[in-house]
Amino acid sequence: MRLPAFVRLPTRKEILKKRPLGRFTHYLARPMLWHPHRHSVARAAAIGTFIGSLPFFGQVLSILLLSLWRRAYIPVGVVMPFVVTGPLTIIPFFFACYELGFWLLTQLGIAPAITIHYRDIHQIFHGDIGILAMGDRLWHAYLVTWIGSLILGTVLALLAYFGIMQGWRIWVIWRMRRRRLRQTRAR
Repeated sequence: MRLPAFVRLPTRKEILKKRPLGRFTHYLARPMLWHPHRHSVARAAAIGTFIGSLPFFGQVLSILLLSLWRRAYIPVGVVMPFVVTGPLTIIPFFFACYELGFWLLTQLGIAPAITIHYRDIHQIFHGDIGILAMGDRLWHAYLVTWIGSLILGTVLALLAYFGIMQGWRIWVIWRMRRRRLRQTRAR
C-alpha cells in the first residue's frame, strides 16, 4: 500500500524528475546525499535543527544548500524543521527563544527599552491597536527572538548531532551482539 504524498518522504527519483530544479539536478543526483550513514544523518539532523529553529522563511532551501555543501542526508535535514517548530511546538519554542534572548540581553545590559508584553498581543487580537502602531515593538521582539533562536538552535543542533552519533553506535553494537547470539544458538 502506498502512502499519500503528504505523509511519506519523496524518493530520489521523484525529486530528480521535478522541472523547477533544472540545472541543479546533477547536484542532487549524488548518491552520497541519499544513502544514510551515521555521519550524514547526524550532520543532516544538526543542520535541519539549527535552521529550523531560526524565525525566517526559506528554511528548506537553506537546508538543501547546506546539505549539499556538507554532504548530509537530505531527507532527514528537510524533515527536522517540522520536528523542531511543528504546529504544536512553534509558539512555546519561539516564546522560549524570546525569553532566552531577552534574559541574555538583560544580563549584558543591552536589552531594548521597547519590549512587547502579553497586554500588547491582547490589544492586537482584540483590535484595540493596529500592527503598524506596534512596529518598533515587533521589530525589537523579532531581533530578541533571533538572538535566543541562535543560542537555542545551536544547543539543540549539538544535542541532535551527538545524540544521533551515540545512538547509532549503540544501535550497531546491539545489532552485532544480537547477530552473535543468533549464531551461537544456531550451532
